[in-house]
Amino acid sequence: MFWKRKPKAPPPPADPELARLQADLAARQEAVAELELDLLNSQLDLQTFNAEIERRLGPLQRRIAQLEAELAEARTGAARRMLYGDRAAAADLPDDVLTQYRRAWGTGPQPDPPPHPPPAPAPPDTATEAELKRLYRLLAKRYHPDLTTAPAEKEWRAARMAEVNAAYAARDLTALRRLKAQPSAPPGPPPPPAPPSREQLLSDLRAEISRLEALGARLEQELDALAASPAVQLKLEATFARRAGRDLLGEMAADLQAEAAKLEGELAALRR
Repeated sequence: MFWKRKPKAPPPPADPELARLQADLAARQEAVAELELDLLNSQLDLQTFNAEIERRLGPLQRRIAQLEAELAEARTGAARRMLYGDRAAAADLPDDVLTQYRRAWGTGPQPDPPPHPPPAPAPPDTATEAELKRLYRLLAKRYHPDLTTAPAEKEWRAARMAEVNAAYAARDLTALRRLKAQPSAPPGPPPPPAPPSREQLLSDLRAEISRLEALGARLEQELDALAASPAVQLKLEATFARRAGRDLLGEMAADLQAEAAKLEGELAALRR
């Protein structure tokens, strides 16, 4: 009978402290890449929700703003007619009456409506989504600008990371694969550096770990701030309402329609 040999245990590292710091650094890099991905996904989800708000509520909000502006003008005209009767349309009426009326009713120029948000990309299938996330984590660990202190390389990394973020936001798997095939360092052969001493290497690793720890804390704060924002809270309310069989945005649209109808009725009465 042949006994199956037990696999040999890996030999202990030649420098346990160096190996520990390198493992810690790899874990920090993975955690930062995961936080970057969570933040980007949260921002993309919010962008999709904001696009739905604009589609369903934006026209009604702009209609109400237009009605309020027209109503302010109609109220001004009604006040002029009450004060001056048939002379209300005369051009030589004193300006102070109009100024007092505007001060009383709070009328004035209205701000321009916000620009339309860009349309959100169509959601990919499950396998593509998993591949997008895998490539994003890989490329974030490779190109993130906070993973170097050299100014020239930091600038190069920032440009690559911007491409990675844009490709992920567009769900462009081909672009992410193309970025994966690109070099991991800036082009051009740098002069060979002198090999660092052990103490210098340990010091560099500790500094890099500290920097990644601070970066991770900042990303967590950004995620917490985003989660506490009014837009995300509204998105959560809409999600919970949908699970309960309600359409929160539809209810908000109905309220806006009722408000617009009320303003239209008041405007029609003033214009009679």
